[in-house]
Amino acid sequence: MKDSLDTVKRRISAKYLGKCGIHGVGLSRSANAICIYLDKQSDELTPCLKELKLDATPFQVLTFREERARQAEDVGGAR
Repeated sequence: MKDSLDTVKRRISAKYLGKCGIHGVGLSRSANAICIYLDKQSDELTPCLKELKLDATPFQVLTFREERARQAEDVGGAR
């Protein structure tokens, strides 16, 4: 039996989130893909990408570079 997109996302999150510059893992049902959100300045994903893509099979892997979300205390909000 093949793993569902949700199952693969959970597996990828557990294995890679917080590593290789990855700060978020999502999914796109319309693209049938796992979405990987990377720190803008990070080049760390390169060594992990081949393994990550194998772990995501049979789904695509889409990567997005963006700033990591900040918590309220990081931007002068809640104290």
